[in-house]
Amino acid sequence: MTAPNPPAEYAAAIERTAVREHITVAQAAAEQHRLVDAIQQILGSDEIFTEDYGQERSLATGAFGSGGRPVATAKVESALARYFGTGDAVLVPGAGTGAIRGVLSSVPPRGRVVVHSALPYKTTAAALERMALETVPVDFNDLGAVRSAVQHGLVDALYVQHVPHQLGDVYELADVIAVGRESGGDGLLVLVDDNYAAMRSPRIGVQCGADGSALSLFKLLARSNIGCVLGSGRVTSAVRRDLSSAGSQVQGADAMDALRSLVYAPVALALQNAVVVEAAAEINRLAGAGQLPYVRCAIPSQLAMRAIGLVFDAPIAEPFLRSAWRNGSPSRSVGEEARYDVVPLFTYLAGTFLKSAPGIERYVVRINPLRGGTETIVRVLEAALEDAKLRADAAAASV
Repeated sequence: MTAPNPPAEYAAAIERTAVREHITVAQAAAEQHRLVDAIQQILGSDEIFTEDYGQERSLATGAFGSGGRPVATAKVESALARYFGTGDAVLVPGAGTGAIRGVLSSVPPRGRVVVHSALPYKTTAAALERMALETVPVDFNDLGAVRSAVQHGLVDALYVQHVPHQLGDVYELADVIAVGRESGGDGLLVLVDDNYAAMRSPRIGVQCGADGSALSLFKLLARSNIGCVLGSGRVTSAVRRDLSSAGSQVQGADAMDALRSLVYAPVALALQNAVVVEAAAEINRLAGAGQLPYVRCAIPSQLAMRAIGLVFDAPIAEPFLRSAWRNGSPSRSVGEEARYDVVPLFTYLAGTFLKSAPGIERYVVRINPLRGGTETIVRVLEAALEDAKLRADAAAASV
């Protein structure tokens, strides 16, 4: 039996993990134009400058006296619904987490929800628990298991995270939704967490047949922590009901800022995706030439968010990150990929990935280019590796 080789094993596992299809820069430009076209059809002329506050009574969705929405917010929601080709859109406070709570509110009280057997994101787990929803864990990499779980009307909803949860996830969103629809019937709610996928992937959940999609506009360059729930009235009516008070709603100025910011997101994210591929290739070239000590390889990957997986030959990930933070990388992010996150970020893996592969935190880190390019990433990487304190810490970690 060969001796275990953690760096090789982790690299192979990252390579096996699915990378969602990402649109190209040219496709992103076309998406920008399509979004602006939808905005023009709803907010053409000087309406594009409307930024009101408070509840317009004519926009109430409930009985008389149930409140309403700011006019600008309603217009932005209509533009988003048109762009994504869905029945309705609701802006919610709380960014991606708020949107996830919103789609889950459409599940009947104490309902049964089929979820991936991997660990859910921490705030998703909290929402499921606080709503007293019973989870039915199923391996989404096994479509037969998904089919069996949703048959016979014994569950209320199928909840899918668009991006991978853990190392080794290979399921495709459209396939899981199709099986749920085919086997669960019209009564089954199909809900999707599209965070880190919206404006990157060619199609999100509602465009693949889901009843509802949850996404963060804060991660798509909005200035405020706003989320969005897209879907049929079956999903959005529950969100509107729960957020009917003025203090729970997104005001017009923030809604308009989020929409204007969203226009720039597709091209920015397509450029980021291109840098992930280009920078990984350059790091591998330099490592192969012996110019990057400790670096085994760089892998363009989808470790929840799109990023470079940097694998070391020695267990030096923690001292390396501390060195990177001394040499040009921020040590924190604002939700990661918010408009405030500009400089390339060297950081640890997402929590669900760390928990799914104990020990990986010693050998693998993540590099998110954000708005930066390959030259910037390599400069920070080289400086971090040349740091005298890192060399001492690495020597101690290798003993």
